[in-house]
Formats: sequence, C-alpha cells, structure tokens
Amino acid sequence: MRVLVNVFAALLLLVIALVLLLFLLPSPIQAVAWQAPAAPGMDDGPYARNALLGDATVHGRANVLHAESFAIGPDGAAYTGLSNGDVVRVEREALAVPQAAQQLPMKRVGNTGGRPLGLVFHPDGYLVVADGVRGLLKLSLQGEVAVLSTASEGLPFAFVDDVDVSADGRYAYFSDASSKFGLSHYTLDILEHAGNGRLLQYDFETGQTTTLLHGLQFANGVVLSHDGRYVLVNETAAYRITRYWLKGERAGQAESFVQNLPGFPDNIRRGADGHYWVAMPSLRDPLVDKLATYPAVRNGLATLLQHIEFPVKPHAMALAFNAEGNVAANLQAPKAGGYYYYITQVTPWGDQLLMGSVHITGLAVAPNPLAK
Repeated sequence: MRVLVNVFAALLLLVIALVLLLFLLPSPIQAVAWQAPAAPGMDDGPYARNALLGDATVHGRANVLHAESFAIGPDGAAYTGLSNGDVVRVEREALAVPQAAQQLPMKRVGNTGGRPLGLVFHPDGYLVVADGVRGLLKLSLQGEVAVLSTASEGLPFAFVDDVDVSADGRYAYFSDASSKFGLSHYTLDILEHAGNGRLLQYDFETGQTTTLLHGLQFANGVVLSHDGRYVLVNETAAYRITRYWLKGERAGQAESFVQNLPGFPDNIRRGADGHYWVAMPSLRDPLVDKLATYPAVRNGLATLLQHIEFPVKPHAMALAFNAEGNVAANLQAPKAGGYYYYITQVTPWGDQLLMGSVHITGLAVAPNPLAK
C-alpha cells in the first residue's frame, strides 16, 4: 500500500510540476477573454445529426495530398491545390477509372512554391490563388506564377486563406486568416481570439490592396453573392458568417449573415442556384467554449500545443444556406464514405458535391441534394 501511495504522490507532483511549467513558460499567445454562445442542439432542428454523407465516394487516397479547395474551370474540370505546392486538374471522367480510389488521374498545372489553399478562376482564364505562405497569386494554365499582393496598409499577410473574384474581373476579395500566426500555427490564432483576421480587396487594374474589414476571428472562406452586392466571409473562431455590403445603401457596412454555427466554418462556395455551401471541418468543442472566459488557461494550453496536436474527433459535415441565411441542406456522417472527414470545402460540381480536406488525403464526392 505504501508503494502505491508513493507512486501516486510522485505522479501527482509530476502533474503539478507540468501544470506550473505551462503557466511559467512564456506563451506564444496573448489570449483575449470572450463569451462563447451556447452551442445549438444537434439532436433535432436544422443541424440534426444524420448519415447522409455515409455513401460518399473517396478518390485519390494515395496521391491527392490534402486538397483543401476546388475551383471549377470553364472547361468543366476541377482544379485544386495540394500540400506539396502543386495545382492540379481533375476531369470528371477520371473518377470512373478503376484505380481512382487510390491513384486519381490528374494533370499538374504548376506549383506555387508555397501552399495553395483557396483558388478561383478569373474571367480572363487564369487562376487566382490564396497561398497560405506566399500571399495572393496569379497562376496561368501554363504554370507561370506571379505574386499579386503580400500586404495591406503596411501590414504583411501571415495566412492568406481564400479568395473570390468579381464577375467583371476587376476585383479579388480575399481573406488573411491571421496577420500574426502562419499556416502551421493556426490553432494558436483560434485560441488567442484577438481578432487578427482581415477581409481584403485587390484591384487588378491598379494593383492596390484595400482592407475592408479587420478584427475578424480567423477570417476564412470568402464568396461573393450571385449579384455581386455583398461578400461573405467565414469567421472560423467565432462560429459565424459575416456579410460585407459592396453596393447599395448599406455599402461599406458589415453584419451577421449566419451566427452560432454548430462547428468551425471553413470555406464557403456559391452554387449556380444561389445557395451557399459551407464546410465544417470539426464540431465545436465544449472545452474550448468553456475556456473562452479564461485567457490565462488558454495561454498555458497554447504552450502545450507547441508540443502536441489538438485532438479532433472525426466528423464530416456540409451545410447549405439560402440567401436569407437559413439552412437549406444538412449533410453529415462520422466519416464520409467511411474514410473522409475534416472537410474544408464543399463545391457544387453539376449534380454532385466535391469535397476537399486540408488534413485527409483524397477527395470525396456525394450527390447534391439541391441539384435540379
């Protein structure tokens, strides 16, 4: 018995020492106290749990390296960026090739020299890429790369995340998820909750970059409305979608479009029918919400996260919202197709939904329930 008591005492002292060490070591963040809203229920209502993504098919498990985002080209093919910096082209017919489950046939367009995340086609036929390392880029279909923007108002970008382009090709609207923490330390920005994110506008004619909104909580997915009257930006760390008006009597004003989401919203894409598809990489964590009012604890947790990875429970979730911000579709599964989760973008592709993940290899495809 005395031996057990001594072992327990030693373990307790070790735990206490580790806790003290976490709080004594300098933290990489300066956490800000905030009040997280009570999470919406998922037993019923618009976010009710279901298994509608269970029958999704997964392709390219071995060679599609963490494709976070997709752009559908004028040729009907899907273009995506990989973790090795490559931007590749995937034809719809490639999904039917027998070996596609492991090795998806695709064509290399070019390499950004960084980490291509969000991407979209410019009306002039080239890709505009939100590169998490190099900034806002232009990539021709011949593989030529040009840097468009790396800073706004003297403040460099640390994590350019997503982008959309106006129908006339004059402006790009894009997000800098954080001006403080880069791609490999994104969890620190979410823990800090200091509003380091920005929504930006790039003028292709003048080459000027303008900050439209600052103080955003991890500014992520960006998409223009079908009529170009406003732009939506996902604030991942605040569980909300913010609308910024570009035209009309409210031009220059921001407001909530959807708030108190059940998970961390990532990218957002507009379907031809006007619905907005939002990817949820993971559901909200009750512990993270409870720690919102305890910045000192989050400072210590940030120190710990420099040595371990925050655990994420596998869950696949895709939501569609109409123009009024109401849920039009809710697709979930513990793992899409029995394998896929941490979905970072949902892109309508004809009568299908194309899904990517920044953490899981491959891409997933499921029927689009809103397709007519």
